[in-house]
Order: sequence, then C-alpha cells, then structure tokens
Amino acid sequence: MKKLLTIVSSLLFVTMVSAKADFGVGITGAAHMFDIDGTETTRDSGQVNTGSHSDTAIVPELFLEVFMDNGAALGVSYIPTRDMGSKSRSDTSTAGDSEDTGTYTAKAKLDNVVQIYTDIPMTEFMGYSLYGKLGIQHATIKTQEALNSGSAYPDKDVLGYTLGIGTKGDLPYGNNLYYKVDATYTNFEDYKADSDSSPANKVEAELEDTAVKFSVGYKF
Repeated sequence: MKKLLTIVSSLLFVTMVSAKADFGVGITGAAHMFDIDGTETTRDSGQVNTGSHSDTAIVPELFLEVFMDNGAALGVSYIPTRDMGSKSRSDTSTAGDSEDTGTYTAKAKLDNVVQIYTDIPMTEFMGYSLYGKLGIQHATIKTQEALNSGSAYPDKDVLGYTLGIGTKGDLPYGNNLYYKVDATYTNFEDYKADSDSSPANKVEAELEDTAVKFSVGYKF
C-alpha cells in the first residue's frame, strides 16, 4: 500500500501541474472520534489483557486540491499531529512477578497524517451538491506509554483507507471562497509490535476514526 500511496501522490502532482482547472487551498476544523481495541500479552506470565478506548479530539487540517471539468476534486490534506488520548489500568501478576504488577498507562498519537483523496460528484439533495470521498492516509503512530516494567513499544507507520460523504458550495461573501462539510470513516492497519524488554510483551491494536469536518477554501 505504501507503493500505491507514492503512485497516487505522483499522479496528483502531475494532475495539478498539467490540468487546466481551478485550484483550492484551505483549512479544516474536524471533530475526530477514535475507537481503539487492543490486546497485550505480558512477557513472563503469558497473561492476555484486552481493552478498548474511545476518545474525541478537535483537530485542524490543511488541504490543497484541484477541480476537474466534471466537478470532481483531487487533493491532499495534512495534519501535523492528532492525539488519541490515554487509558490506564492496574495489574497484579498471577505468577507473582513484581515487574508485571503495577499501573500501566497506554497513550499514543498520530503524527504527520497525510491523506490523498478524491471527491466524486454524486447527486443533488434539497439544493445541496453531494459528493462521495475516497482516500488513502499515511500516519506515524507515536507511542507514549508509561509501563510499570519500564519497557516501551516502537513507533510505527500505518496506512488507512477513508470513505465519506459531503457537500460543498460557494460562500455568499468573499471572492472565490467556498465551503465543504463532510463525514468520514477511516480504518487504519493494525498496530502489531513487541516491547523492547526481554522477554518481550506483545501488543496488537485496531484503530478506527470517524470524523465530521467543516472546511473553508479559496479558489484561484
């Protein structure tokens, strides 16, 4: 999928350079709702801990897009960082290992979130033009956990696919200003890693993101 992201990025660049179409740049305010499900297998006891966590964050986003003759748009968006919240638990090792007994805090964020997307015109509803959104996202999961054992998990790059629906139109004030409102769902690759301890703990996590976005752009 990383090769696919590179290919799509190259096509986007070529399209922006060669297309005789309008361009748009803007900023987005988005409410992201994260759902994370994961399991951790402790290093000595073999105990499997499962858990889930949901969190909401308001995140700004920058975008650049080009408009095609058929009304479609091809663009790229960027988020510097996106916090996913934290969750703690207290464990007591059934094997009597003091290193496995204590408080564990899981915390992570997504850094350098880049999305390549296309907005595909669909229909009109009550005077609003609706479009479907398809996208590919790349992000780095930065782990910030605090484990009683002192071990840590590595950062990892992940890809995700995005599906969504939205509407857009010209704003009644300001030259060349337009708005976009959309709702999206993103499913990222599973995070799988071993801790840096020996023997290593193992963790697996599934990450899903639902977002509602409002954007303001400028055409030129």
